[in-house]
Amino acid sequence: MEDFYRWQRKRLDILMVGNQPEGERWNFDEENRKPPPKTGHDRWPVPRVAALDDLDTELIEEVSPFSWGTEPYGQWATTRSGALERLTFFVDNVLPGFGEHEDAMLSSNWHLAHSLLSPYLNNGLLLPGEVADAVVNAYKSGSVPLNSAEGFLRQVIGWREYIWNCYWQWMPDYAHMNVLDAQHDLPPMFTDPSATSMACMKSVITSVSERSYAHHIERLMVLGNFALIAGVNPQQLTTWMWNSFIDAAEWVMVPNVIGMSQYADGGMLATKPYASGGAYIDRMSNYCKGCKYDRKKRTGDDACPFTVLYWDFFLRHADRFVKNPRVARQVRAAQQLSDGDAVRETAVVILKKLKSGDL
Repeated sequence: MEDFYRWQRKRLDILMVGNQPEGERWNFDEENRKPPPKTGHDRWPVPRVAALDDLDTELIEEVSPFSWGTEPYGQWATTRSGALERLTFFVDNVLPGFGEHEDAMLSSNWHLAHSLLSPYLNNGLLLPGEVADAVVNAYKSGSVPLNSAEGFLRQVIGWREYIWNCYWQWMPDYAHMNVLDAQHDLPPMFTDPSATSMACMKSVITSVSERSYAHHIERLMVLGNFALIAGVNPQQLTTWMWNSFIDAAEWVMVPNVIGMSQYADGGMLATKPYASGGAYIDRMSNYCKGCKYDRKKRTGDDACPFTVLYWDFFLRHADRFVKNPRVARQVRAAQQLSDGDAVRETAVVILKKLKSGDL
């Protein structure tokens, strides 16, 4: 994707000085991966809310019997003019603080500095070009720092367009790939957050239930990560994502779930599985504080399911991933665990509880 992104920058002449990137760097990931702040969790502007109109109400009544989650309350615009207002609000009020905490997660703040524009982009109310132009103009005016402008544009002209091309290049067979042979059914917690005591999963799934939304790190490193290491069937996860998110479209969800999230394509899209244990969740969020489970433990009744299943995942798939230079070290570490057998036994117990809705 990096080569594609740089090609896009040059082709579109976005944040370029001649043939070189603005600021002499192609990306500002180091500045944009800070954990959440310890205080000031209300520092980001509250998203706009609009009153529902008659058409909104009519459609809600038609859809409600067939969907899960709470009824909409106007958190999303449903018109072109409303989407343009949200774009202006983001660029003027939110984008300046977007960059540094874009990978952070907070149980007390579902939006942070995210744009919340993906529903309008993916459903045709906004065009990627006009969004990119608005961001570039804000940067040129001096109202937005370079790390925020670059980090956001990377998602719009880079990752989003890359995923679109992957979809049209590899479909339709791509949607059915499952190289890790993940066959567990989607757990009850995915449609009933009360079915788990895991603070992170409960928080993110509750947000999906209430708003049909979770930001990209919550999707990849909480929902997707957990489904990956728990061996959830990728097609079932894709269907759930498609049914649950307001920005869902087949071309978006299939490559992101099959490739990026679940590694079900064997590495066609991503060079490694995005698997992590409780340590990552703890570093990038405040979910672990007060959770029933201990993110440092990998055995026992209070062992963190993320930590247990992380190690179990690399033990289960050691033959495949020991040859992958990006995760070979994790595989070898898993194989050298002194309590490896106990970890696998704990994983069996966790998966049984997961299936029964008692985790």
